[in-house]
Amino acid sequence: MIYVLEYTRVRAASSACSVTRFWFFIIIMPKSCEAVYCTNHNFKRVEKLSFFKLPSRKKSPERRDKWLNACQKLTKTGGRWSPGKHAVLCSKHFVTGAPVLLQNHPDYIPSIFPHKPNSTAKGHQNLKRFQRKEKISKRRLSFSHLQDVDKVPDPVPLEDDFMQPPEAEQADEACQQSSVSTEEAYQRKIKKLEEELLAVKQERNECREEFNKLQEDCQKYQEESDKLKEQLEGKCLSSKIIQGDDKKCRFFTGLPLSVYVKTFEQLRKFVPHATTKDSLSYEDQFFFTLVRLRLDLSFEFLAYQTGVAESTIRGYFWLWIDMIFYKLDFMLKWPSRESISATLPSAFRKKFPRLTSIIDCFEIFMEQPKNLHARAQVYSNYKKHTTVKVFIACTPLGAVCYLSPAWGGRVSDVELVRQSGFIDPHLHEPGDQILADRGFLLHDDFATVCSAELITPAFTRGKSQLSAWDVEKSRGMSSIRIHVERVIGLMKNRYTILQNTLSVSMVKSRKGEADGDNLSSIDRLLRVCGILVNLGGSIVFKD
Repeated sequence: MIYVLEYTRVRAASSACSVTRFWFFIIIMPKSCEAVYCTNHNFKRVEKLSFFKLPSRKKSPERRDKWLNACQKLTKTGGRWSPGKHAVLCSKHFVTGAPVLLQNHPDYIPSIFPHKPNSTAKGHQNLKRFQRKEKISKRRLSFSHLQDVDKVPDPVPLEDDFMQPPEAEQADEACQQSSVSTEEAYQRKIKKLEEELLAVKQERNECREEFNKLQEDCQKYQEESDKLKEQLEGKCLSSKIIQGDDKKCRFFTGLPLSVYVKTFEQLRKFVPHATTKDSLSYEDQFFFTLVRLRLDLSFEFLAYQTGVAESTIRGYFWLWIDMIFYKLDFMLKWPSRESISATLPSAFRKKFPRLTSIIDCFEIFMEQPKNLHARAQVYSNYKKHTTVKVFIACTPLGAVCYLSPAWGGRVSDVELVRQSGFIDPHLHEPGDQILADRGFLLHDDFATVCSAELITPAFTRGKSQLSAWDVEKSRGMSSIRIHVERVIGLMKNRYTILQNTLSVSMVKSRKGEADGDNLSSIDRLLRVCGILVNLGGSIVFKD
């Protein structure tokens, strides 16, 4: 802004009058506040503003840093703001309207900014607190400077009053006057102390009221914080979301709440002691392992939910998969003949009294391997896709009792059963009955090796049609054999990770706990899913 001043000087001479004019140009440099969201400048005439430079970098570097931290101003690239020597802040950012050199004063650094909510109210509270402390410190200082008044000794009486000279009488009068003045001084100081004491009591009461109010506010905010934490924990995905809720537990884990709790307590005993602090609690680790199996959630999603690195979540998952695989392996064992006979449903007992198991095979999609030979091994003509094939056997009650390792989808059902080790005299006793689909042409194998009977539906090979007896037998067999398909469907629907297309890495072998264990990741997952299905309850109920 430029101001123009005109000055006229008139000189009167004897012969003539001369007029001289001068023009002065005053240039006022503009000043603009550097605070974030502040638009004040020195050309505003509505209100009176003052502008203050930032502390010097050489003389007051610490105070300058505090000013910069209070401003919280960044450059366009996101770096820290480095002001020039002409940078200023307006008086609106100080409680009293100007900076103060006292370090404990609220205006030692600017505190009121548009981007800081409630900064004005907080600034005035800090100013009141500072003034109160200053008042108390001044009173303490006045108390410390009070000096005790010397005690004046009482006059010693003489033996004979009439023997005292006139000077003694004058001395007595002076002593009396001195004692009166001393008493008055005492009274004045006592009165002053009483007034100060009363003021201190009033201030103490005010402080007590303010303290009680702050304590109430603190308790209120603490209760509100606890309430919000509970609400947040109830909405965030964690093990706390299923506490006391059997329906949610079944949805997220596939297990009833009581079974989930007992299973976790059993496995927790075998968790290896970590050398470092775990990012997640053991219960959350177990919970997210079952959630991934149940809902097929990616490791990346679980990492975002928990705030833990994706590699850490992956490590926790395989740790608990191995824990379930090895420590709960007894849940996927071949049952004894006595236990099968004792639990055989009456509908099965009438038609197949010696029935021990129902067998079938199922396939899971996988990615195409890059190697052409491997791709040919896993291509399934039935599914028209690359798959892995698994042999499964279940008891008449619908419990999974046998699972083979995963094979390439090209293998036939007959070859898979032979290679799985299921045809074993240690598993079957003479006379045992095994139900299978018509594609399992293994009657001679079971009869020769185990003296067991493999029962399959009748064929129309070489016949125009089946006899009435064969039709009735096949119909009754199908109504029972369908239970193994229900078990396969239950396993895939309850743990949807088996419905996903497997990566090639899942089929590769992983080093296990036991020596010579070359099971792949999918083999471990299949057995774990079978164990969890058995824990979740049977699909067939005993009469």
